[in-house]
Amino acid sequence: MSPKRAEKLFWWLGWVYDFSKLATVLLLLGLITHYFFFTVLIVRGRSMEPNYQDGQVLIINKLRYRLARPDRGEVVAMFFPGETERRFIKRVVGLPGERVTVKEGQLLINGAVLEEPYLAEGLVTVPELERELQTNEYFVLGDNRTLSSDSRAWGAVPRSFIIGRIDSKLFPQPLATAAN
Repeated sequence: MSPKRAEKLFWWLGWVYDFSKLATVLLLLGLITHYFFFTVLIVRGRSMEPNYQDGQVLIINKLRYRLARPDRGEVVAMFFPGETERRFIKRVVGLPGERVTVKEGQLLINGAVLEEPYLAEGLVTVPELERELQTNEYFVLGDNRTLSSDSRAWGAVPRSFIIGRIDSKLFPQPLATAAN
């Protein structure tokens, strides 16, 4: 092999080696970010309308709940109780130790009506129920109460099932309509 050809080969091998190091570092940083800090979720279904639409891409802040507990009114990403594959988004309405009551279409927390400005006007909450939340349990509901499967159906959600808080919309328009 000629010296010029060997020099060219070594140059290409050096470039591939440098690129693979950079790609490995970026991949590791991406994986660490995904598993410990932030990840994305695509909304599936209509349970959070009108605030979140089917097909929107959301950013989940996983770090937030490592430092603090979920607060009332926050929208959280969570695992479906009993599963670790399907992820849902729901709004936290009941906190640990509280009594959640649905009566005459209204949501009451410890006997006081909860104001819910994020709901569509005229929407009522059914069926009537009363639940006492234990330590590390949260009561979550969808914003579209008529189409949402939530704590009314499957009970309170353990803190360990909550992945993180929905911080923002990566793609505010649903992906299906963003392409049109």
